[in-house]
Amino acid sequence: MARILFVDDDPLTLETLKRSVELFGHEALLASSGEQAQTLVANQKPDLILTDMMLPDMDGLSLVKSLKNTPGAAEIPIVVLSASPEVDVSEISLAAGAEEFLTKPVRLQTLQDVIQRYTGE
Repeated sequence: MARILFVDDDPLTLETLKRSVELFGHEALLASSGEQAQTLVANQKPDLILTDMMLPDMDGLSLVKSLKNTPGAAEIPIVVLSASPEVDVSEISLAAGAEEFLTKPVRLQTLQDVIQRYTGE
């Protein structure tokens, strides 16, 4: 069972993602802000992080950069989610240190494939 951290300021999105990964047999951790995500990463050590670009206290890119420069968190794979399908958003996310960029809404099969790819589970 993998531990997946979802970071999004939309409660409905978080609940939908949580239910989806629980169907796959994984544990979901939920954060509605970058600060909350950083605390969960430090205390819960997720196997994978999926973060939205737009957060109330920082953007997703700032969160990615911060985590990639944090000992103990730098090795955790991060996937950035955004409703914006623009190529530059994808490229900027990858340049910031994210392993992958996905456009919302994310299909259930795509989510399962991403979890498998980065956690092996």
